[in-house]
Amino acid sequence: MQLSSLQTSRSYEFGTAFHLFDNRLRFDLAYYNKLNYNNIRSARISSTTGYYNTLINYGEEQHRKGFEVTIFGDIIKSKDLTWNATFNWARDRYYYGEVDPVYSTKKTYVAEGKRYDWLDAKDYQRDPTGNIIHGKDGMPLINPVATLQGFTSPDWVFGLSTSLTYRNLTFDLSIDGKVGGIAHATIDQAMWNSGSHIDSDNQYRYDEVVNKKQTFVGKGVKVVSGSAEWDVDGNIIRDDRVYAPNDKVVSYETYVTRINPYIGEIRTQNLLNKTFVKLRNLAVNYSLPQKFCSRLSLKQASVGVVGQNLLMWTKDFKFSDPDVGSDNINSPSIRYVGFNLKLNF
Repeated sequence: MQLSSLQTSRSYEFGTAFHLFDNRLRFDLAYYNKLNYNNIRSARISSTTGYYNTLINYGEEQHRKGFEVTIFGDIIKSKDLTWNATFNWARDRYYYGEVDPVYSTKKTYVAEGKRYDWLDAKDYQRDPTGNIIHGKDGMPLINPVATLQGFTSPDWVFGLSTSLTYRNLTFDLSIDGKVGGIAHATIDQAMWNSGSHIDSDNQYRYDEVVNKKQTFVGKGVKVVSGSAEWDVDGNIIRDDRVYAPNDKVVSYETYVTRINPYIGEIRTQNLLNKTFVKLRNLAVNYSLPQKFCSRLSLKQASVGVVGQNLLMWTKDFKFSDPDVGSDNINSPSIRYVGFNLKLNF
């Protein structure tokens, strides 16, 4: 261990470009690599010093590397009509270059060459066919150890922008998105926990609140006999349990709250795929004819309308934007619509 000094990084990038057909078609390819080392973390120290923690450098090294491809083309180029488009694609990956035997996280998926953008959680106990196992009280059983659930970084990201001009009218469009990666949907879990999720308004809840009777049975199996043991990494080392279909009637409110506790404790059904496609920008602009501008003693004039974040499609997320850094009860994406008037005297 050494007392904290500056965290350090080094990076390099290689790239190449191809221009074809009198520059009407262009390709750019880049590879980048960044290494973070002399990383800093907090470490406990003896309270006799008058402090409880200090900052130290530790031996974990973290790599970020990936590719980016950009294609630009002048699809149509004439006197009255021009149309160009740009498409880009990129992929990031995050790996451990080295791990510190003392201060790195002690998990089997924290190792040299493994990805460090992991996300883990305690999954439900399941039978050999994947059914959720319930206890004698009819509530799902949770694995005693958190296990790897996936990675937070997307498999790849993309963007497409295009501009079409016909005489004085210009149309601009920009679309982008991400594919893959998971995130903890804290809004979903908080809504289930508080009873405000729209899907919680169902017959089971109506029966319990209005009819004062419980009719809910958790989907899965129950343990008839036997037991199981796990190692420190969450792997089952002994399991002689016998199962039967779960038939225990329980309170729907209690069941939902149990599987959706406070957001500080992740539940696997609230780990959602971050895939999305967004209409990032849409603009229409009209340049007034020069004769009209001259009559008003103007050199140039244009009017237009522009919109941002107009539409978004998501694979899993319903109540928040997976484009943000984290879904920590974040605000919805803001849709902007504006008008432009430009006068050049």
